[in-house]
Amino acid sequence: MAGTVLLACSTGGRSGGPSTRAPSAGPSAAAVQRYLDAVNRLCDDLLPKVIKVTGGGSFDISRRAFFAQLPEHSRLRADFDRALARIPVPPAARNEKRVLDAYIRFANRLDAKRLHAARAGPAPYAREIRAEKRYAGDDPRIAARRAAGFSDSCNAR
Repeated sequence: MAGTVLLACSTGGRSGGPSTRAPSAGPSAAAVQRYLDAVNRLCDDLLPKVIKVTGGGSFDISRRAFFAQLPEHSRLRADFDRALARIPVPPAARNEKRVLDAYIRFANRLDAKRLHAARAGPAPYAREIRAEKRYAGDDPRIAARRAAGFSDSCNAR
């Protein structure tokens, strides 16, 4: 994922608006699109906050900087998760929700691995950052999230 920056989860470019998912006909498709649009708005709101807290979203931050931004970054993720839980999921959007849930589990595991490595010391932290640079951006859950209609701004979660 050249050019994409990952942040304890991942942050990429903003969608710039509603999903670019191909439109379908019918009330079920409209309900799914409303769900996607609501989640994407939430992601679009989160992204600049995460970028501000993390100083641009770079992987290459010191452990000291990582620990300094961790409380605020954790609060932003928790606030996002609470707001996401309040978005109604229509029956027709169950698959999209499963895809987003899988991505969030992936992001949470990435966050936990980075925190564990940071607590273990400079060398484990550096190894984890190098590993994330190699594999995290190409994770199939990111591609599945995009294909489901969620914007790249959802990488901020």
